[in-house]
Amino acid sequence: MKGFNIWFKKRILSLSSCTDEGLRNLAEGPLFTITSYQGYDINGYTFYTLAQDQKSVYQNSGVHVVALDNTDVQKDAYYGQIEEIWELTYPGVKEPFKVTVFRCRWVKGTRGINKDRYGFTTVDFEQVGYKDEPFVLAAQVSQVFYVLDTQNKKRLVVLPGKKRVVGVEDAVEEEEYNQFDEVPPFGDWTLPMILESEETSYLRHGHVEEATVAKGRRNRQVRKRK
Repeated sequence: MKGFNIWFKKRILSLSSCTDEGLRNLAEGPLFTITSYQGYDINGYTFYTLAQDQKSVYQNSGVHVVALDNTDVQKDAYYGQIEEIWELTYPGVKEPFKVTVFRCRWVKGTRGINKDRYGFTTVDFEQVGYKDEPFVLAAQVSQVFYVLDTQNKKRLVVLPGKKRVVGVEDAVEEEEYNQFDEVPPFGDWTLPMILESEETSYLRHGHVEEATVAKGRRNRQVRKRK
């Protein structure tokens, strides 16, 4: 990992057959100075760092990214929180171009990421991992929100973020765009049923409700059975 940049530069610049300008620009490497942000708009989302979240009434630091294998089949889902937002500048041969990356705190493994019987994904940010790979391209992530799990105070329930979809991916009207395709809030699940052995005292049977309806000078009672 430490020697990859040097190897990559030597490899690309030594290939006379490499005509890809983008690869050559990447091989040259970015400038040593970077621009950092507390908030960033990309792909219809507004992202914040954790520090900015603490100053705001909104939660915008949650991110989700899916790693794909060579066959483009979903392999692993990763959940994290943005700690820093960096914008790298590559000089380029003809003109400079910029790449935005998020430095994140990632939840690790099956102990940190679970799915309950109702299809909710929950995460535990005490299980932090991948510290040697904290960066992700901003263009590759989607936004999620973390809500406290009322059944387990150590875990957070993952819910999908909402895009400002007009103008993104050629969307013209918001109603025509499914905003939750990337991170469905539920998986495959069935509606939970209450068994007779689980019935509680607040379930009422044979309840009779009486109401008095006035009609002229005479009153009559109407009985409703539930």
